[in-house]
Parts: sequence; structure tokens; C-alpha cells
Amino acid sequence: MGLKPSSRSKLDPGDHIFSNRAGILYYHHGIYVGDGMVIHLMPAEKKDKSVSLCPNCGYSKDRHSGIIKTCLDCFLDGNILFTFIHPIPCRPPDEVIRIATEFLQGKRDFGTYNLVFKNCEDFASYCKTGVNFSYQRIGWV
Repeated sequence: MGLKPSSRSKLDPGDHIFSNRAGILYYHHGIYVGDGMVIHLMPAEKKDKSVSLCPNCGYSKDRHSGIIKTCLDCFLDGNILFTFIHPIPCRPPDEVIRIATEFLQGKRDFGTYNLVFKNCEDFASYCKTGVNFSYQRIGWV
């Protein structure tokens, strides 16, 4: 497993990407699908009456949860971009994108977000490798 700080210009469709949250307390993971867009799993947020939608992708933290597709800016939320390097064989990029898209479209069911058992890293790892796994859960990241 490896952490590689990345830049937008070096992203390839099918990359497993992630970004720090709360300083470096934890990381948010997703699959870069190209054209500045990311498919990722989000927990339900508290509903707020003041809804502001992203002008690029229409995302709002207080309106969207589950498996969603947002622009890279919304995914990063002002934090650092990293590319995740898996220590096991990965699926080809087109298959990674197809699987993530099937989850997004409801053709596959990943289940409800659960911090311990079905989090964003589990989702991205499964799309990328076929293995539902979180390195954060065991303290490696």
C-alpha cells in the first residue's frame, strides 16, 4: 500500500484517490472517473436549511449521501489530493469505472455507509481490486 501525493494533471480515469479530512485524522476515498469527476460513498450529513449547490456538479453536503458522483473540487473539499497505490493486483481502469458507475446507477448494491464495515475506502478498494478492505480500519493509513 502506498500514498502518493498527486496533482489533477496526473490523474488517470480508474485511479483510486483520496484526500485528508480533519487535518490528517482520517481520509476520504473515491474513484476518479475522468473529466474532473469522482464517484464516492458519503455518509448521511445533518440536514441544513441553507442548501448551496456546487455550480459544477450540483452537489450539496446536506442533500446528498450514499454513492454519489461529484466534481473533484467537491470531493477534495479544499484538502490535499493523493493517489492510492494498492499492494495487490488491480482491475483494468475501464472495469474500475464500470463497476463504480454500476453502483452509482443502482445496478449493484454496496449497502448503507457504515464507518467500520462499509466506508468510502471499502467502496473504492472494492471497485479497484475486488476486495472490500480499509487500511484505515487497521491503522495503516
